[in-house]
Amino acid sequence: MILKKRIRDGIILAGVFIMAVLVFSYLTNKGDDSMTADLGSATFPQISFDCDGFGVNAVPGYAKQMNITEVRDTITPVLKNKLDMELIPYDNKISSLEYKIYTLDGTECLHEDTVKNPETDVSLPLGSASVLGEERVMEVILHLETGKDVYFYTRVAQTNETNMSACMDYIKAFHEATVDKNTDTDISTALEADEESSNTSYGHVTIHSNYSQVTWGDLKPEIEGGERWSVKETTSTGTSVQLEYRVKCKGEKNKQDTYNVKEFFRVRYDKTARRVYLLDYDRTVEQVFDPSSKVLSAKGILLGITDADVPYLINKKGTIVSFVQADELWNYNKDRDELSLVFSFASTENNDARNLTSEHEIRLLTADKAGNITFAVCGYMNRGEHEGEVGIAIYYYDIEKNSVEEKVFVQTDQSYGITSQKLGKLIYYSEDNGELYLLNDGVLRKTDVNKNRSEELQTGLTEGKYVISGDSHLLAYCADEDFSRITILNLQNGKERTISAKNKEGVRPLGFIGGDFVYGRFHLSDVGKTAAGESTDPMYQVEIRSSKGEVVKKYSQKKIYVLDAKVEDNRIILEQAKKKNGTYIKTTEEYITNNEEKDESNIMLETYKTDLKGAQMRLTYADGVSDKEPKLLRPKQVLFEKPKVVNVQKAESKEEYYVFGYGKLQEIYKQAGDAIQSADNYGGVVVDQNQEYIWQRGNRDLQYKISATSKPVEGLRSELNGGATPMEAISKTFGEDALDLSGCKAEQIAYVMNQGKPVIAVTENKKYVILIGYTETDVTYVEAKNGKSHTVSLEKMDKKANGNYIGS
Repeated sequence: MILKKRIRDGIILAGVFIMAVLVFSYLTNKGDDSMTADLGSATFPQISFDCDGFGVNAVPGYAKQMNITEVRDTITPVLKNKLDMELIPYDNKISSLEYKIYTLDGTECLHEDTVKNPETDVSLPLGSASVLGEERVMEVILHLETGKDVYFYTRVAQTNETNMSACMDYIKAFHEATVDKNTDTDISTALEADEESSNTSYGHVTIHSNYSQVTWGDLKPEIEGGERWSVKETTSTGTSVQLEYRVKCKGEKNKQDTYNVKEFFRVRYDKTARRVYLLDYDRTVEQVFDPSSKVLSAKGILLGITDADVPYLINKKGTIVSFVQADELWNYNKDRDELSLVFSFASTENNDARNLTSEHEIRLLTADKAGNITFAVCGYMNRGEHEGEVGIAIYYYDIEKNSVEEKVFVQTDQSYGITSQKLGKLIYYSEDNGELYLLNDGVLRKTDVNKNRSEELQTGLTEGKYVISGDSHLLAYCADEDFSRITILNLQNGKERTISAKNKEGVRPLGFIGGDFVYGRFHLSDVGKTAAGESTDPMYQVEIRSSKGEVVKKYSQKKIYVLDAKVEDNRIILEQAKKKNGTYIKTTEEYITNNEEKDESNIMLETYKTDLKGAQMRLTYADGVSDKEPKLLRPKQVLFEKPKVVNVQKAESKEEYYVFGYGKLQEIYKQAGDAIQSADNYGGVVVDQNQEYIWQRGNRDLQYKISATSKPVEGLRSELNGGATPMEAISKTFGEDALDLSGCKAEQIAYVMNQGKPVIAVTENKKYVILIGYTETDVTYVEAKNGKSHTVSLEKMDKKANGNYIGS
C-alpha cells in the first residue's frame, strides 16, 4: 500500500510539474507565436576544385541564383580545358549537376552541360579552347532530390601549368616554414623588414615584419583541421592566394589558445630565372574567445591577440559590455557575473568547414540602459533559417529573457562584399517603434516591421549629397539639387533639423565627428570645373556644428577652396584647390581637428603587452572585476512561424569602381583615380560594375610606348585644340566614358597606357600634355598644342601634373 501511494503521489507531482511547464511555456510565448531553438547544423552540399594536386576554392553554396557580375571572390585555374571538382554531398542526394560558363559581364552563356547522378569526383569539360580565351565566370548548380537547387560561383581562367604549379609549391613551402622553423625552407630573404613596421603584435603580420613575427615567435602554432585554399587572382605576372585555418598556440593564462588565421600571398613566377618571388604577404590572427579558459582578470576581459579596433557597446551604468571577436558576439554582465555567447555561426560541437565560412560580419547597432542590444549580421548566412542566402539579419538580444529574436531579414542577390559596402552603409533599427532604416543605391527607405509597410523617405542620395555618423543614428543629406538646405535626421527618434544656405550660396554635408556635424558653404558663382573637367562646388568655408545646433568652429583661407573632405577619428582632412584661369587646380591637403571631448566610460578598450604574446587587447573596467569565474549562458534564438523579409531591388547599373585586395572587396568608389590609389596600397585590382578590369598592380610591361603620330594621339590633340575638355576629348576619341584619374601618379597610370590608350595630363598653367609611354624611371609625353615630344622622370611628371590625369 505504501509503495502504491508513493507511485500515486509521484504521478500527481509529475502531472503538476508538466502542467506548470505548459503554463510557463504559454505565458512566455503568449502573443508572439514563437518558440526557441538554436541555429541548427549546416545542410548544404559543398564543392571545391583541384589545382595541380591542391584542393582550392571551396566556394559557398547559395540558396538562389545570384547576380553574376557581383559574385567575384575566387578564380579557379584551368589546365587542359577541363576542371576536376570534388563534391561533398553530406546528407543530400544529388540528382544532377549543371554548369555554365558566362562572359564576365554575365550577358552571354558560352558553354553549358549537365552531369547526371554525379560522383564525389567529377571532371567538367569546358568546351572549345575559345571559351576560355578570356577570363570567365562559371556557375555550378546542384539539383537535389528534394527539389531544392544550390548555386556556386567562381571565375575561371586558362593558366600556364608550370607557372601555377611553381607558385602553389612556393606558397605551401613558405606557409609551412612560418609554423615550423625546422623546415629546410629559408623565408627570411623573401621578407622586406623595415623599422616603420610594428613588430610588437602577432595580430597583423606583413612582408615588412621581422622574421620572428612572421614565424610566430615562441607561440609554437599547431594547425588543426587543415588549411582552406582560395585563389583570388592569377595573371601572367602574379598569383594571389589566401589560406584560412585555425591554430592552437602556447598560452599564458591557459595551456593553449585558439586562433582564426587568414594568410594572404601575392607571388610572381619569373620565366627567365625559373623561380618564384614573393611580392606581398599579409597575415591576420584573431584569438577565439573561449569562456572555459581564463578570460577575466582583476582589470577586465582578456581578449588576447586580436584586432586593435574591437567593436563593442556598453550600457549607461558601465557594467554590461557586448563585443565582437572572431566572428562571434559576446555579452558580459558584471553585476550578475554572467558571460553569454549571443551569436555565432561556428559550432562548438564540430569544426564543420561550412560553419567557418567568414563571408559575413556582425555589426553592433544600439545598447540600452539594461544592456539589451540590437545587432545586425551582414553577408552570407552559413546556417539557420536563411542558410545560403545573402542579406542583413537584424536581431534583438533580450538580456532578461536570455533570448535572441530575429526582427527582420533584408534579402539581396549581391555578394557579401557588395552587400556590406552598399547596403551596409546605413543600417539602423529602432526596437522601440519597430522601424528599420536602409540606404541603398541612393534611396532612403523606412520600413515599419510590425506593420510590414515600407516608404521612401528620400531619393537621389548620391555620393557627396549625404553623410552618416559613426554609430549610424544620424544622417545628414541634401534633398535639393541646388544644395540650398541640409537635413539632419535622427533615426533614433525621427526628429529633424535643418541648415539653410545663405542668399546665392549652397551648403554641402561633409561628415560627423561624434555627434558634431561638419559641412561646407560655397558661392553659387564659384561653381566650376576641376582640371579634369569634372563639375565641382568649391567651398569657401567649413563649419562644425554641435549636437545642440551651435557653430563651434569655422575654417577658411583666402583664395583657397575646399573641394571635398574626409573625417578620420577626431580630425577632418580637407582636399583643397586654387582657382587658375577659371579652373580649380588641386593643392596640398589641410587637417583640422575638433575640440569635442569624448564621454568618459567605466569600460574602455586598452592594449597591454606580455613577453610571450606581445600586444594584446583588453576591455578594462575602471573599478576592476572581482569574480573571475563567470557563469556561461547560451541564449536561444526566438523563431517565428513567418519571418519578416524585406526584398531589396537592385537599381540601374551606374559607373562604379570596385577595389579588390588581400583576398576581398575592400572599397567601392565613384572615381577611378581614387580606386586606383586604394588598390595600389593593397597590391590589388580595380574592376568596374561589369567586372571589366580598369587597373591591376604590376600586370603590365616594364616599358611601353604609343606612337606620337598614332590615330588616338592625333584625335586627342584635335579635340583638345578645338576647345574640348579632357573628359570630352577622351569620350569622343575612344567612344567610351573617360576615367578621372585625379590624384594618381604617373607610375600608377602606366597600366592604362599599356592598354594602348594615351593619358591626358593638365599642367598647373592649364596646358594639356598627352602621355604616350613609360620606362621604369621615365615617362614620355607630347604637347597637345604643337605635338612636340618630351621625356622626363616619373617624379617630374607628377610635379608637373600635380595628379591631374584623365584616361579611358
